Amino acid sequence: MRDGLGTLRAACPARWRRDRLPFLTALAVGMLAHGYAFANKLVNHDEIESLFGKGATVTSGRWGLELIKVLFPDWSMPWLYGLLSLLMISAAACLMLRILNLRSTAMRILLPALVVSFPSLTGNFCFMFTSAPYAWAFFLAVLTVYVYRWGEPLRMGLSLLLLVLALGIYQAYIAVAATLFLLSMLADALDNEKPVGEIVLDGVKALALMGAAIAVYYGVTLLVFRFTGAEFNGYVTENVNGAVSIPRRIRMAYDDFFYIFRFRHFSLITSEFSRWLHILLVTAAIVCMAPRMKKPPQIALVAVLTLLLPLSICCMVLIMSEESIHTLVMYGFVCLYFGMGLVVERLEKPAGGAVRSAFALLLAAVALGNVYFANKCYLKLKLQYENAYAFYSVLTARVLSTEGFDENTRLALIGSQDNLLHSFPELDTEEFPAIGRDLINAYSRENFLRYYLGFELPFASGEETERLAQDPRVLAMAEYPYDGSVRKIDDFIVVRLG
Repeated sequence: MRDGLGTLRAACPARWRRDRLPFLTALAVGMLAHGYAFANKLVNHDEIESLFGKGATVTSGRWGLELIKVLFPDWSMPWLYGLLSLLMISAAACLMLRILNLRSTAMRILLPALVVSFPSLTGNFCFMFTSAPYAWAFFLAVLTVYVYRWGEPLRMGLSLLLLVLALGIYQAYIAVAATLFLLSMLADALDNEKPVGEIVLDGVKALALMGAAIAVYYGVTLLVFRFTGAEFNGYVTENVNGAVSIPRRIRMAYDDFFYIFRFRHFSLITSEFSRWLHILLVTAAIVCMAPRMKKPPQIALVAVLTLLLPLSICCMVLIMSEESIHTLVMYGFVCLYFGMGLVVERLEKPAGGAVRSAFALLLAAVALGNVYFANKCYLKLKLQYENAYAFYSVLTARVLSTEGFDENTRLALIGSQDNLLHSFPELDTEEFPAIGRDLINAYSRENFLRYYLGFELPFASGEETERLAQDPRVLAMAEYPYDGSVRKIDDFIVVRLG
């Protein structure tokens, strides 16, 4: 047995064995943060609607979501897809360490922990039906940069293919690749071992690669539209920043980045305490760059790369409107921790050791805050579900007992139930998009009653509901749950929620 284990260790390359600690750390922290979501079927409006689907795929330009159904079929399975997602994200975190050549034990433990606990991943797990494909897209975006760093001409084509596939699944992860490219340049600039001109040329090549990938992705999308007859849906066409000038878009990207630190925008920063930790970490990282600055060209390059970092993280604002940018889109922000890590890791002793220890403690506090935030989000989803389940169970019983209920009856729910359900303000989730008051909304109600309550009564159409809402007989009804709020009108059991 010992001989067999020895042979296995010898066969395993040293660089893979080196990834064992960060990979296992990522898995452990990931389970601590998201294990509850894996072991329970948590729902929100989109999760209810897409329980057996991937949502908008081709019409959102996400033709890769259709292709990847071969690997991840259209069943929202939290345990299986949650674990597969966590494995892929953990592997991606290890690749990120390699790309930036981060070697200190503290950074190799804490940075993967931050990747798997980051609020954007919590958001992905709130939409479990796309969690595994999006994790795969994140891995492909990171792998793009890893392959590119090999530097061989034939592998440029592979990098291009990987990035096109990532964009075909989720376009927002272009920010992950862009930020890792920029940070790899920053690492070279801080090391001062490459000529400035060569680093700039690397950046130009990376920019050309991303531009080519976007062009190929768009070309593939048009071909898919031609053969399927599909077109971009309203969500895409209404949120493209086509009418906004490029300088204005750039300004919007910087505004969004700094707004994150001012008001915990997108819930990327999970508490007021964490906000101040982030401000301290960023400030200290900028100060820590100074000892590495030797010559004016190097200083100028580091300054430019640092100034471009917010733009790369928020680059989706260059394409889409600010209203369409949310927590899931901003996963590239997690690369900022890697940027701080590569700066701090290069500090020289003796002062460098104390600073690295302080940084490690601050990053650990951020990761712990993320873990608590994830569990708070999942608790809120669970409580909202229990609340909605009880509410609609009672409502269903009243519908079934309404005078005149027969086999031809259809259900018409008029208004919203938001004011009737507890919103759990005790569990503040700020601007987190996966959790809102509308756990059950107009387009998810029918599926909620069908899949979670076993209630198969057909619903009135949208046009019929709008017509009934203006009917004097409905306007005269009491609001639910009071007497007279449920009655039969024509072929409908009408419930006036508000």
